[in-house]
Amino acid sequence: MRDGKTQDMALIKRAVDGDERAFRDVLDVHYMTIYRMAFRFCGNKPDAEDVTQMTCIKLAQNIGSYKEQSAFTTWLYTIVLNTARDWKRTQVRHDRGAVGLETVENTLPTTDNPEQRLETSQKMAAVYNLPEPEREIVWLVFGEGLTHKQVADIMGMAEGTISWRINEARKILKEGGKI
Repeated sequence: MRDGKTQDMALIKRAVDGDERAFRDVLDVHYMTIYRMAFRFCGNKPDAEDVTQMTCIKLAQNIGSYKEQSAFTTWLYTIVLNTARDWKRTQVRHDRGAVGLETVENTLPTTDNPEQRLETSQKMAAVYNLPEPEREIVWLVFGEGLTHKQVADIMGMAEGTISWRINEARKILKEGGKI
């Protein structure tokens, strides 16, 4: 695994130094991570594709500014999150209501058990309806598997604040009977 990480860092370094082929390779390696995170933020395929494309453009424009002070993935998550926030601000919101179950349909794991699928769908819809900071933090910690420290770095918050917001999200979900 270490060789893979070393190779990935060498590829990133070449991309930072302006190697276009290396940048394309970095994009190939991280594209699905970008898309997955965008999808979790947007809740539907067309918007996730738009956010993914905008993120790729921002990544191309800013790859030269990456410094190894933080992990590349932390830097990448920050770009995706900021792009998704920018996208959200520019959207004309015709429906400001709660997100329905159909919004999360494509994010569900495949299962033959309809009851399990419905329960998962309901939980995901509940997460989509959390207030914005909590929703983002829940997706980063539980959806992306990041540590509280990594999320704190991405969000520009103290690690204790991340823990507190996760606790608040749990309270909201418990009150709604979703966990």
